[in-house]
Amino acid sequence: MTAKEMKVIDLVVKIGNSLPEDANVPVLLAELAQLDFTRACEMWEYMMVTYSSNLEDAMVADNLETKVFEALSGRSDAKLRLYLAESAPLLKAIYTSSATAATGGNLTYLSGLILNSKIDAASEILKLVSVNKNNNIEYGERMRAILDEVFNTYCAKNNTKVPSLNRKQGMMLLEFALKIKGPTKNLLVQRIKEIG
Repeated sequence: MTAKEMKVIDLVVKIGNSLPEDANVPVLLAELAQLDFTRACEMWEYMMVTYSSNLEDAMVADNLETKVFEALSGRSDAKLRLYLAESAPLLKAIYTSSATAATGGNLTYLSGLILNSKIDAASEILKLVSVNKNNNIEYGERMRAILDEVFNTYCAKNNTKVPSLNRKQGMMLLEFALKIKGPTKNLLVQRIKEIG
């Protein structure tokens, strides 16, 4: 066994023995990602799924989801996107259980799927957001954040003041905006119709 392999095993054991609120978890996962990116993603998935019931606590979610997402994305955004595309359990933990659903890096990831017309993948994530069981999350506000991110990213990328979405993108966003209960619904539906 090489020194690198021993270090990977040591990090896996340390991460596996850590609690979700342990501030060292993102550091250990970032260190593991430098040695073995896939293994780091697997350990992140393990932690997120194992402690999914703890993710309703904003501090735990920030530590276990936001900080790790940022660290892994900073290491290799392309590899992270590939891993996420293949990991339904991790996506479920991020978007259904976590207090940080549709914020930070995971919001940017979702926005990228929408803007790149990966409608099926984006729709699956929007379904997860719509059933997020965290009592601290208001679905209408998360949909507003998603629309803001999509519109702002589009405008910045295309150097325009008004976004333009294709029919499939608009229909998908409209479908999920219509699921909102409360005053935010009409506002978001109107915004989508104006650019569709």
